[in-house]
Amino acid sequence: MPIEINWQLLMPELVIALTLIIVLVFDLFDSISKTVLGWMTIVGAGIALWVSIQMHQAGTVGTQFNEMFKVDSFSLFFNIIFLVSTILVALISMSYLDRGDRKQGPYYLLILLATLGMMLMAAGNELIIVFLGLELMSLSLYVLAGYFRESPASSEAGMKYLLLGAFASAFFLYGIALIYGGAGTTSVPAIAEAITADNKSPLLLAGMFLLVVGFGFKVAIVPFHQWAPDVYEGAPTTIAAFISAGPKAAGFAAFLRIFMEALPNLQVEWSGVLILLAMLTMTVGNVIAIAQTNIKRMLAYSSIAHAGYVLIGLAAAGAAAGNEAARSEGISSTILYLLIYCVMNIGAFGAVILAKTEDGESLMISDYAGLGTRKPLLAIFMSVMLLSLAGFPPTAGFVGKFYIFKSAIGSELYLLVIVGAINTAISAFYYLRVVVTMYMREPEEELAFTPYASTLVVGLILAVIGVLLIGILPSLMLTPAQNSVF
Repeated sequence: MPIEINWQLLMPELVIALTLIIVLVFDLFDSISKTVLGWMTIVGAGIALWVSIQMHQAGTVGTQFNEMFKVDSFSLFFNIIFLVSTILVALISMSYLDRGDRKQGPYYLLILLATLGMMLMAAGNELIIVFLGLELMSLSLYVLAGYFRESPASSEAGMKYLLLGAFASAFFLYGIALIYGGAGTTSVPAIAEAITADNKSPLLLAGMFLLVVGFGFKVAIVPFHQWAPDVYEGAPTTIAAFISAGPKAAGFAAFLRIFMEALPNLQVEWSGVLILLAMLTMTVGNVIAIAQTNIKRMLAYSSIAHAGYVLIGLAAAGAAAGNEAARSEGISSTILYLLIYCVMNIGAFGAVILAKTEDGESLMISDYAGLGTRKPLLAIFMSVMLLSLAGFPPTAGFVGKFYIFKSAIGSELYLLVIVGAINTAISAFYYLRVVVTMYMREPEEELAFTPYASTLVVGLILAVIGVLLIGILPSLMLTPAQNSVF
């Protein structure tokens, strides 16, 4: 029996696939300016973003390919997160790649492939589809992490990411196999029907914990975070920004879909694990970040800590058994936080790129001394992003943390809220240390900074506007996030 395809449901993915083909073809012509490929990527992602927003506002719902691919407000909201991340990364990448004689076509091609993989993960209604999306995304990121082949640090980052990522994929796939053995299916709705109060076999529990391990590696949850600092430091800064944003959101999108829709009858088992992991991840990430002198490593540990904050929302949704309002608040606060986090983290890495000197990138925190007077625009960009990451009002970071903590209180996870609040105070120390260095310290030596790059500044301005706008008018994104709960 032929499968009927509703092409309208697949429009965002089709636009990205078409953009990918166009970039591939135009890269064959040496006469084409390689910057044009970046603009093609931005335009294609922009069209897909517009389509996703229209579909989200229209409340589009449907399934494709024998219900393996599910389009709903949840997957469409995550499409918006992925595409915003792709556009911002492409903007900050154009000037970054122009500084060296590097091929740009494969770079944008791999970013689009990774974006397509993320979209598959968010819409996957079948564990195999989620795995295929995960691998499409991961394989692209492995290559991107080692994209600067002349750099030993970049090559090392790519190799470490590949080895540990393959290790994580094996855990994830083994978890799928065990769940199939226990439930007899890999379909998300069918798994939920197969798991009852009387059917909690050891196979299902083992598969569930292996999925936690697999996702834990992909989103850098403690104790599966070891790869993140080394990869972020060695990878091109634009790719470190990309890895820390869209792919992390994709991992949590699949995490939410599988655990909330396929494994709701195992909430008692996995919600307690998530609470423990959330506290551990926040604390380890923030405490180790204090000791960092390299700003990319500091942002890497910061990213780990933020994964812990996201887990608060997941844990709140999981602990709200029988309380539909608390469950919905946990999910909506999680996806809102992921959108905010992606924008402010890409903005922070973009500011690091903007601080490039004639001798290379300024990666030591001490290099930022006196930038408040020498590079005021850079100092403003960096300060806004760091204050938002720390959760200071009136930035979007404050809004994200407020609703995450509110959802945990609604699920009566008071200890988790206390630990989260303490960690927020700890994080303020190392974020403000950079701000203090920029405005209140004199440089040990004068550094010759390169001029501002137009596309990079445009990307950072958009990030700053987004962070401040959501901070001042949170309902702009809060309402769509609340409407995206499945």
